[in-house]
Amino acid sequence: MIEIKRRHIALFLFFTIALIAISGCAKPECKTSADCSPRTCFAAKCEDKKCDYSLKQNCCGNRINESIEDGKPGNPCNCPQDYGKCEGKGKVKIGSRLEDAAYVRYLCNADSQCVLGVDKNDVIQQNFLDTLDIGILKASSVIKYPKPFDVKKDSFEFTLSIDNAAADVILPVRLTKIRLLLSSEYTRTEQLISEQEIDSTLNEIGDQATIRVPINLNYRPQEAEEAGGVRYVMDYVYKKKVLSSRAANGTGIYTDEIVRASFTAPPKPVIFVRSG
Repeated sequence: MIEIKRRHIALFLFFTIALIAISGCAKPECKTSADCSPRTCFAAKCEDKKCDYSLKQNCCGNRINESIEDGKPGNPCNCPQDYGKCEGKGKVKIGSRLEDAAYVRYLCNADSQCVLGVDKNDVIQQNFLDTLDIGILKASSVIKYPKPFDVKKDSFEFTLSIDNAAADVILPVRLTKIRLLLSSEYTRTEQLISEQEIDSTLNEIGDQATIRVPINLNYRPQEAEEAGGVRYVMDYVYKKKVLSSRAANGTGIYTDEIVRASFTAPPKPVIFVRSG
């Protein structure tokens, strides 16, 4: 019995020594820190032949929202890995409900900030034709503007031309002022949203003048996206020959009369958005 126990003890010691020898001969993880496999936002250091990893601060990808990410301000545009993507539709209030906007969504601007705006692929240009016919003078006006219309940066573009003029009209026709008026569910009465003095001259039939008019009276939609109707009033001046008297032989004597008038266009549909 004593002999058997000695054999068991000897066998145990043999395996113990063998395991120690094997572990001592095991291949080390690293010799230098450069041998350690890279991990996102972790600093690797070789200690006792093993790779030790420590979490880096202010590193995009460490799943921590920090004010600085890889040297840039921390936000969804600079570090979506930590903050989440800059995406999703804006909200508009309809009655007592909040609903998704049709055009406004969250996107990254030129300053890498996540703001409300409109994707350029969702914007279309609209063109509407208006005609002025007062008998002695005929003119056309084409108004062009984007749908939706960003009140911070977009403009209405008007192209006006003289189509015909009677013999007693003395050209040129001078455009002097334009006003834009808005009606919507948020305004009880029409609201003046832009007013601009202009000095454009149409010297002859076929002449054209192009005028760009931004929103310049501090109008701001109550919601991120609002629908309404915009009409414009254009003031213009021209001269016409007016019979003032007759000579002894019956020939008419004419004088030049200054005519000041306004053209009011019917409302056009518009969708205003506020970005930023």
